[in-house]
Amino acid sequence: MPKKKSPEPPEMPTAPFFMGTYGDMVTLLFALFVILYSMSNMDPIKFENASKAMKGAFGILEAQESPVKSKAIRITDIEVQRRMSEYESMLDMEQVIKELDMVDKITVQQTEQGAVIRFSDEVLFKKGSAKLRPEAFDILRSVGIKLLEKNPKSIEVEGHTDSTPIRSRQFPSNWELSSARATSVVKFLITIVNIDPSKLQATGHGEFKPIAPNNTRSNMAKNRRVEVVVTDRSFSTNILK
Repeated sequence: MPKKKSPEPPEMPTAPFFMGTYGDMVTLLFALFVILYSMSNMDPIKFENASKAMKGAFGILEAQESPVKSKAIRITDIEVQRRMSEYESMLDMEQVIKELDMVDKITVQQTEQGAVIRFSDEVLFKKGSAKLRPEAFDILRSVGIKLLEKNPKSIEVEGHTDSTPIRSRQFPSNWELSSARATSVVKFLITIVNIDPSKLQATGHGEFKPIAPNNTRSNMAKNRRVEVVVTDRSFSTNILK
């Protein structure tokens, strides 16, 4: 007799194919809402851990871990206003430099140290000299008046040279030349613009703080400069307005 076929088990109901993706999406949305809730009272360590968890869920690998500080991260309205003021001030000074046709000779930069007005040496001095050019008077007077109007607490004038030794009778080394140039600018700001001498400081760095390698004429020209640095943060945000 032929064997009877055993009855086949009934087919189990299966979920639609899209349910797997849908389930993953719901899980990630739940994780996102948990993170948003935790950010309402943000703690950097918890935030960093949650961020790593989210990145792992999305398959993102971190190249390098960075240390997390225990202090809360907050950007105040004052900080936002300060940054906006810095940006607007930079635009204003760039326009002034364009009007003076000095775009390649004078630059303005906001740094951690403060607001830096950088003059190419040929704008202020002849080669190997610390005596101000007559053409530099109006430029320094304009800058000095802005400094005086804003009543800064501290202004540092720094002289810099390239790596070419000078070894003249007047300046035995680049230290002396850079210091003399910074001093000349400080004297001008005191005698002509009437800035309080107690707020000024002259420093010569010689060739030891270059902003470019001393390997081409163009780079060496960048290193021959005088910088007026406003170090007071409360003032440096408004100096260039």
